[in-house]
This record gives sequence, C-alpha cells and structure tokens, in this order.
Amino acid sequence: MVEMDTVNHLELSAPPSQVRSVLRAVLCAIFFQRMLDIVEPQTFELLDCHITNAPSSAIERDINAKIDEFVREFVEDGKISGEIAVVFLQKRPKKGWFAITEELIPWEEHLITLHFDRTSSSRSTSTSTSKQQAPTGSHNSDLNKALFQLITFCAEKKGNVPSLADAESLSHQILIAPPSPTDLFSPSPPTYPQRLTSPPPAPITNTTPATATALPSTLSRTSTGTSNVPVSNYTSNQEMMIGDRGSTKRGTSPAAGTTLGYLEQAKDGLRAVGAKAGAGVGWGGRAMGAAFGRGGG
Repeated sequence: MVEMDTVNHLELSAPPSQVRSVLRAVLCAIFFQRMLDIVEPQTFELLDCHITNAPSSAIERDINAKIDEFVREFVEDGKISGEIAVVFLQKRPKKGWFAITEELIPWEEHLITLHFDRTSSSRSTSTSTSKQQAPTGSHNSDLNKALFQLITFCAEKKGNVPSLADAESLSHQILIAPPSPTDLFSPSPPTYPQRLTSPPPAPITNTTPATATALPSTLSRTSTGTSNVPVSNYTSNQEMMIGDRGSTKRGTSPAAGTTLGYLEQAKDGLRAVGAKAGAGVGWGGRAMGAAFGRGGG
C-alpha cells in the first residue's frame, strides 16, 4: 500500500475551452513549490487566482508539450475526464548482475484529475479563438481549492524533498494517463536471479551400497540355478556371525558371509588332515623304536 505522504491528488473541473489555462496554472504552481534552484519568482493571474511561477525555459517547453498531448488524447477525443501527473524522481544506485547501475526512484507524485464540463462550453463560443475565457463560478472555486491543497501539502510534507546535496540526481516527469500510485511506487524487481535453494536431503536408510548390490546379484544367481541357497539363509548366517563375534558393528553382506563360511570349512579340513598326519607320525616312531631295540622291554 502506497503511503499518502508521497501522493497529492488534485481533482477539479473545467470547460474544454479552459483546459489549457487551468492545467498550466496548476503545473506551474507544482514546479514552483518543489523547485530547488534559486530563482526569482513570477506571478500571473487567472481571474481571482494568483499563481506563482518559477521561470524556466526547459520546464515551460515541457509543460506546453504535455498540455498539447493531454488535449489531443482526452479533450478532442470526446472523453469526460483525463489524468496527468507530475512525478519527482531521484537517481539511486542499483545492484546488477555484473555491475552497479542507476535507477530512477519516485519520491513524490502530484496527480491531477480534470473533469470536462461540456455543458458550459457553448457559452464561450462567442469569444475570439485567440483568447481564452477565464473560468468562472464553480470552476474558479475548484481552481482555488486545488491551489490551496497544493500549498498545504507541500508545506506539511517538506520532508519528502531530498537534501540539496543530491540536487544533481533529481529529475521529474510529466505523465499522461499515469499508472496507479501502487504500481508507480512499487519496488522494482532485481536485475539478477535470486539465489536458488538446495533440494532437501534424501532420507537416511539402513541399506548400504554393498548390501543393495549384493542382494540383487544373489537373487540373480538363484534364478539361474548357479546357487540354491535362499536369501533367508544369508540373513541367518549374518546374524550367527555377528552373534559369534560379539560385535555391535553392522553386519556384512551375504557375499562376505559366504566367503567366511568357505574359510571355516577349509580350516576344518586342515585340522582333520593334521590330525591324521599326527597319528601316522606317532605310529612310525614306535615301529622304528621296536626295530632298533627301543621298544618294550
């Protein structure tokens, strides 16, 4: 939501023949209230209204060009009302992807909504086309109220004006059919992509890579007929080996359990061969002792 401290909405009415003079009076008063240059003010009258003007050829050209554009777009097109705004801006640094650039940030807007009273335009047709008739009656009252509202707003909201040290970075724009204040004062999007967030970590499972690769290979051997040992036997062998060792470490894979089983069988075979060899040596020694008279007696 836009703070109303930065937007001054002026609403008034005028006959189509007086649109140029009314707009010029209001626009000149706005620039006089917000001009930071040291100038000698000038005044001009529009019926009972005294308008103070800060003479500037550049601003005068800009005002006249925008009034002509306003008349072509709204008055000559037969519309019942039109909007024009004066937006004061300031250059500020903006962080870009590769460098720091500048952007124009609005700090105050004066929005003028002008309604066209076409019912009273017929009364001014008798005047010369080179002269403009001054607004009278309710139109004069609307102009006085708008000027008084402008002076009050600028006096109360003088904190909106940047410091004189930033005068070189200040500028203005006169907008025909301006955007809404919400769109005008909304922060501009960044010119660089926002930081991407990393995906959430995968859930932790008790299956190790060795176990994950061993189980499918065991099942494939069973399906091809090369091994008839079911998977449940591998699990029981793991539990037995872990229980025999009395260790709390994680169990090994089924392939490792099979290898340890083969080693145990080989050890049992070596023990049996060693026992037989020991018996043969003992018998040979007794026979040789008997032959050399070392035997019994």
